[in-house]
Amino acid sequence: MDEEAIALLAQSNHKMQETLLQQARNLLSALNQWQENLLKVGQFLVNRQQAFLTSKDSLDLVPTPQQLIAQSVGLSNATISRIVRDRYLLISGGQSRIVPLQSFCTSVGVGGRTPKQIQELIIQLIQQEPPAKPYSDEQLAQLLKLRFGMAIARRTVVKYRKLAGIESSQARKR
Repeated sequence: MDEEAIALLAQSNHKMQETLLQQARNLLSALNQWQENLLKVGQFLVNRQQAFLTSKDSLDLVPTPQQLIAQSVGLSNATISRIVRDRYLLISGGQSRIVPLQSFCTSVGVGGRTPKQIQELIIQLIQQEPPAKPYSDEQLAQLLKLRFGMAIARRTVVKYRKLAGIESSQARKR
């Protein structure tokens, strides 16, 4: 409490003092609860994303929908959303970095991979393609199935290829 609040409290009557003290207690209780919830969610995410945090390879990121976090820590989906929004995790080590908590809350895409992981796999395949004969979207879908066990439709490959900013095989051939 600042000096102005203390002066106001001293000038007020007994009933007003009790009301103000109760409001202060309620505020402290709410802040403590928020801190506990933030800690629960943070611990859950760190435990779930150990491989990613160790390797720093986005392909190791485990898809974790907010609903799963909510069920696991006993909070509502809306509370999880508020907790991870605009909050960050400092990962220290050889090269420290700051990661948004929200980046750990990724939805499950095709084949148990996140949309970002699917894009990265497509990028990897395209980087390995012969420049004179780039892979078609159908060939990319077949390669994803053969190399990574991902049954993915051609039109889904097109969607993720476009999201990654990669041109069609015809445009890449030129």
